[in-house]
Amino acid sequence: MTLRLFSAPKKIGLALGSGAARGMVHIGVLKVLEQEQIPISAVSGTSIGALIGALYAAGVPVSEMEEVANSVDWIKMARWVDPRVPVSGLIDGKRISRFFEELLPVRSFSDLKIPLAMLATDVETGEAIVLKQGDLLTALRAAVAFPGIFTPVNIGDRFLVDGGLCYPVPVHILKDLGADAVIGVCAIPKVDKTDHEAFIPAPARTTKEAKSLLHILRSDSIESLWQEIFGRKKSETNNGKERKVPSIFRVFAQSVAIMENQINDLRLQQNTIDILIRPDLAGINLLEFNRARDVIQAGEEATRRLLDEIRDL
Repeated sequence: MTLRLFSAPKKIGLALGSGAARGMVHIGVLKVLEQEQIPISAVSGTSIGALIGALYAAGVPVSEMEEVANSVDWIKMARWVDPRVPVSGLIDGKRISRFFEELLPVRSFSDLKIPLAMLATDVETGEAIVLKQGDLLTALRAAVAFPGIFTPVNIGDRFLVDGGLCYPVPVHILKDLGADAVIGVCAIPKVDKTDHEAFIPAPARTTKEAKSLLHILRSDSIESLWQEIFGRKKSETNNGKERKVPSIFRVFAQSVAIMENQINDLRLQQNTIDILIRPDLAGINLLEFNRARDVIQAGEEATRRLLDEIRDL
């Protein structure tokens, strides 16, 4: 009689990365894993990945996450933000916290159904900070605190912001949660890193432009200053076509995305990862939450393409 030895199934850890609106691909990934009955033993997340990871670890059905993502009126939700006089961030984040409270059925890491770790960044030292115990909502606020937009969150003697600044896909912390194999989900599209040259003419400022600027500087109207900072003014390019100048939110978001893209490639080379799911998100920007359906579908398709490899784990 021949005895056959079978090894125990590996515990799979899932790392959900940053990406703002693109991060809703995580819902598509979880949807396929759930349909295929592939168990996840631990989750790590940063930025929007921390939010979706917390919902999953708390036992919120993936179908419910998808329903919320597709049904939320993101334009109306913009009214939930609580702008403040810029000190350390444009938005305090307390109203967004109330939104998180409505979504999450638990308040502490100890109440989660599977282990979860969130990653944040100490904005003063640059250290990556792992959050995996204590108050869940405070940790979540820190993990999603997009720098310059949301104010840093004070935890202990640290001021924490979005962990994507250090690890856009936090795969490195899953082993400490007991994972044997690691699947990472990257919502940051690859970009063309080829160097390009541009000829920049230096036209003199017109009298009209100078007077307009002087008017704004002298103006007592907060509204006019607000429009100058946040508005999307038209600007002529060299070929005469008009383009919109990006708003301050767009500049913040895109600047961090460019940095995260560079950091992400380096981290993925350094860290051990068994499978990387990287959906095609070209053409979808960081703030297009209204395209949840498209983003979730991209996550589903990318996961299905790798199902054989995932099962082999």
